[in-house]
Amino acid sequence: MLFAAGASKADAQQMVTEVSVEGNSRIDDSTILLEVATQVGKPLNADTVDKDVKAIFRTGFFEQIAVRQRASGAGVHVIFVLTEKPAIREIKVEGADELSADTFLEKLNVSSKRFLDKRKIASGIEEVKKHYQSKGYYGTEIEYKVAPVQQNQVDVTFIVNEGMKKLIREVVFEGNKQVDSGDLDGLIQTSRYKWWSSWATGGGVVKKEDLENDVRELTKYYLNNGHVDVKIGEPAVEETEDGLRVAFKITEGEVFQFGKITASGALVEGNVNKTLDGIESKEGDTFSVEKLRKDTFKVSDKFTDVGYAFTNVDPVTDINRTSKTVNVNYVVDKGNLIKINRIIISGNQKTSDNVIRRTLKVEERQLYSSSKIKRSQELLQRLGYFDEVTLTPEPALNANEVDLAVAVREGTTGQFSAGAGISSDEGFIISSQVSENNLFGTGNSVGLNVNLGNKRENFVLSYNNPRVNDSNWSFGTDLLKTKRDFSDYDREQMGGVITVGYPLWFLGPEVFDDVRFSLGYELMRIDITDVDKDAPQLVIDSRGESTASSVVPQIVRNTIDNPIDPKKGSRQMAKFEIAGLGGDEEFWMTNLTNTWYYPLWQSTIGTFVFSHRVNYGYGDTFNDEPFPLYKRFFPGGINSVRGYDYRELGPKDEDGDVYGGNKQLVTNFELIFPLFDSIGLSGVVFYDIGQAFDDDVPIEVSELRKAYGWGIRWRSPIAPIRLEIGYPVDREEGESASNINFSFGSPM
Repeated sequence: MLFAAGASKADAQQMVTEVSVEGNSRIDDSTILLEVATQVGKPLNADTVDKDVKAIFRTGFFEQIAVRQRASGAGVHVIFVLTEKPAIREIKVEGADELSADTFLEKLNVSSKRFLDKRKIASGIEEVKKHYQSKGYYGTEIEYKVAPVQQNQVDVTFIVNEGMKKLIREVVFEGNKQVDSGDLDGLIQTSRYKWWSSWATGGGVVKKEDLENDVRELTKYYLNNGHVDVKIGEPAVEETEDGLRVAFKITEGEVFQFGKITASGALVEGNVNKTLDGIESKEGDTFSVEKLRKDTFKVSDKFTDVGYAFTNVDPVTDINRTSKTVNVNYVVDKGNLIKINRIIISGNQKTSDNVIRRTLKVEERQLYSSSKIKRSQELLQRLGYFDEVTLTPEPALNANEVDLAVAVREGTTGQFSAGAGISSDEGFIISSQVSENNLFGTGNSVGLNVNLGNKRENFVLSYNNPRVNDSNWSFGTDLLKTKRDFSDYDREQMGGVITVGYPLWFLGPEVFDDVRFSLGYELMRIDITDVDKDAPQLVIDSRGESTASSVVPQIVRNTIDNPIDPKKGSRQMAKFEIAGLGGDEEFWMTNLTNTWYYPLWQSTIGTFVFSHRVNYGYGDTFNDEPFPLYKRFFPGGINSVRGYDYRELGPKDEDGDVYGGNKQLVTNFELIFPLFDSIGLSGVVFYDIGQAFDDDVPIEVSELRKAYGWGIRWRSPIAPIRLEIGYPVDREEGESASNINFSFGSPM
């Protein structure tokens, strides 16, 4: 096929004296010859020429390729004769009333001035049809015609028959006798049209990819509930008088149970029971493919965690249709012991290697451990420095070693915000916040917060080193000078706190791996001035200057996956403060908080997360005096009960002036849902409960105030932003019907 008529085997062994191309007008000779392996000065080889033809075809520029040879001196001249595909001069669209020409061409992904590629056009037509389906046009047909014009160019006209818009009016399941249709309906994405919601969710129309996914989800559900022989046919889409009817045809089969479960091959200490210890499946349980998958990993982890990185566990099943059981034998091939050769870090343009290495739970030359690698990835993500973290074992030169590739994608760790505003409560406010959570890539954090206004003057400088000299010790300090004008008094504070901490993992890695203890010393000068004569008596009695010297022990357990955008995990804190080691104030107080995030649903647009927070605070004095004014609890605001303004709740005097409580209980329930996950925009609905109580009054659940509301959160490139509106449930006289809360720069 490659050689001209009359070419002999001897001719194919002649030396190539020249290689050229003919017939190309738009593609340069040099570009084509880059694909050619036949070279001048080497013997002519038929196989090589055949590969050259295929390589030129793969460029997609030519319709036909022929090869001629011509005698040239003492050898042969090889000529590739090409027929170029025509170029598209113009694209026309007829009959597309529902789509604009721009949208049609965008989905088609075929443009003028390009070569005519029929395969690409066919693929583009399918994409356009999918878009029509998403808009309810299920039976759309698209054809095209090609009209030659001058200079090997063509005009392409697409003829569209959109058909009638058809919405899904009914979704049914046929053949399901053991599973209720309502349960199945909750598993699939295809749904009937609902005028009140389909416009927002995009439901009510037939989408091929949704139908395919629905079949997979239904099959998975049945296999996870014992239906080993389930068969789900291709969904039938039928036209009815008012729309479309989608039918899923199901053959359920019988329900099977787990039969005998055993293991063979390499066993933990040669013992079947130890190998299977911890698996979820039990003999007599309803068979589940998902349980089988999880148990396979459970068995595998017992070996990969102690160095057998390439352990293969094959769950061999034996289906007994008489007894309706599935026997399982986990066949284990543990392979060889594997060590970690090198840890290769990439993607860290700013963060120092040692900051990443000190966080890892694995080291070079150690045995491979899957649990330590997983734990390392969690800890790196939890730092908050990286948007993405992956740890991947890769082959090393030695067959019994692997390199561990640690790839990170750095996120924004520095924040700067500046702004001004005015409110009826606080007058004119100028604020500025500068913080860096990964200072010069060292992992240290520093921040400066300045708020100036008619009624406030705050300066707060903070520094924290979480790993002093890469050790497990942490060190932090905060310096502050604040002045606040309240409605009936002014308060000025000046002082600071020094804190050192250490993790408690040495008490037991299973329980205390995420627990850190810290001890702080705080020295504060407090000055209460300009007290109104009609202020609450406790405020009047607090007038003057005092000094507080206190120690602050604290225990924190933190498993939250990401401090900026939490999806799962929890954080518990027990903080105590004891004042009286010098100074004028003598009191003790405790703060107990628990924050919990749970991912409810991973959808195509992002993760729906349920969050719950509870905060309990209590304080008292050693000398039977009222609890100090500057430490009292004043619920309300964006981090408390959001239907009420900051410091609006708590004990009040007979004139309705709040003076704070020595104890409080606040709890928050939230559903956080994605809006535009790609840009970090999410929504939230919440329900808050809380109140503060006076020194001689116990916490009364019936007296807790309630609020509900909604809001928007944005993980902006500069800093996290929260805007939330709360509505009090049990509104009292003089309280607003709603409260707008705004935060810039604090975690979500």
